[in-house]
Amino acid sequence: METMEMQQELAGSEGPGPKDYRKNIRRIFVSLFFGVALSAVTLGPLFDAYLLNIGGVNGNKLVGAVESTRGILQLVLAYPIGAVSDKMSRIRLLKLDLPFWTLGLGLLIIGVLLDSLPLLFIGIGVWAPCSQCWNSTAQVVVADSAHAGERVKVVSRMTSLRLIAIASGPLLQALMLLISHQNHWGSSLLRSVILSGCVLWPGVLIWTLRLSDLPPLETRGGSRQNEHSAYAASDLERRHLGIPVRWWIAGTLEFMSLVTAIGAGMTVKFFPLFFRVDYHFTPLEVCILSCVYPLCISAMVEICRRISKRLGRLTAVMLFHFLGTACLFAMCYIRSLVLVLPLYLLRGALMNARGPIVRSMIMDLVTSDLRGRWNSIQSLSGFTWSGSAALGGYLADYAGDYRFTFIVTALIYTASFFIGLPLYFIYPADQAAAAQMPARDVLPGAGAASRASEGARAGAQGGASAS
Repeated sequence: METMEMQQELAGSEGPGPKDYRKNIRRIFVSLFFGVALSAVTLGPLFDAYLLNIGGVNGNKLVGAVESTRGILQLVLAYPIGAVSDKMSRIRLLKLDLPFWTLGLGLLIIGVLLDSLPLLFIGIGVWAPCSQCWNSTAQVVVADSAHAGERVKVVSRMTSLRLIAIASGPLLQALMLLISHQNHWGSSLLRSVILSGCVLWPGVLIWTLRLSDLPPLETRGGSRQNEHSAYAASDLERRHLGIPVRWWIAGTLEFMSLVTAIGAGMTVKFFPLFFRVDYHFTPLEVCILSCVYPLCISAMVEICRRISKRLGRLTAVMLFHFLGTACLFAMCYIRSLVLVLPLYLLRGALMNARGPIVRSMIMDLVTSDLRGRWNSIQSLSGFTWSGSAALGGYLADYAGDYRFTFIVTALIYTASFFIGLPLYFIYPADQAAAAQMPARDVLPGAGAASRASEGARAGAQGGASAS
């Protein structure tokens, strides 16, 4: 296999140094920023509003159908993509993905220009699996390029960067609305704003093509796979009912994420439409809200990371899940916009801040040779998120009130919380040595500041599906 041959070749030579892995992480971060910002502009809340317009009385169903199409294709191709990434160079896979991803974007643009539903579905059908391939593979590359002791910080920063990129999309849309002196829900205006995101695409191409083909950091120099895990190997190999603890924990965390995604998909996709319909928000107000929302999540990610260092990762995940669910229950019954808005922002921040912690736990549990395939399981959560969006659209139309879906989602969140509680009986302690490893900066600029003060040091989410 290509990856194995590359590792064997490098084993007998000096091989790449920390600086090379640092560069790869930064290049992935920059490419990720452009790709996520483009998606936020082209496929964000205003795209859903555009679908609501052209769908007429079946607008909510159309929004759900488009999201379900994306999720089904991601599910079907998730495991093959993960298997391929485990058998070949992951960097090469990222580069091979670019032509097909570009084709999907082109078809999507033409579909919007022509108001053609068939082209929109075909464009989404090509774009979605290519986007899934790039994002899931990039996440594994980042995990492969960081030591276990710094992985929580690196994954948290990757998630924060993704959220900043998500926020920049609505911000650009808001600026366009202000410059054009237009602020209405007409399809012509929405179409122009949606298509403006295409100017960001060259950034994805340029920075992905600049990636260097490196083996996983864990395998460099013949390191053992568990040497860089934040858990003791003996703890992970303990068996319950004949199954090692590592797989019990990883499987339970993934199942918990799956159940959470079922509930989230029914609601999260419709929050901007909820504020448009129930509180008569204008496009500019929706853009501002969509910009502030991920910034709140980004700040909460850092808070969750710090709390996890004091309380432990599992406790932090469960605590934030509980508090986020409580906020959603409150939203179901409170009507005042003055209270609904902070509850909405707090709910989203608490539920989504858990994501980097969960992914870092799973990456520490799963060995490097299986990370690509295991990470593809996350696509199952993405599919259920997308699939339940269709159900959420039907329920919203049936009940005539988005809050009905909020109640269903809150109940599903509660069930997911109870699924995670048994983990306390088998969850192992983090290794003290790994926990005390120096954290390294990976964001451009941060690394430069660190080098200026204490020499060269090195140190990426998202996103799981939005919760």
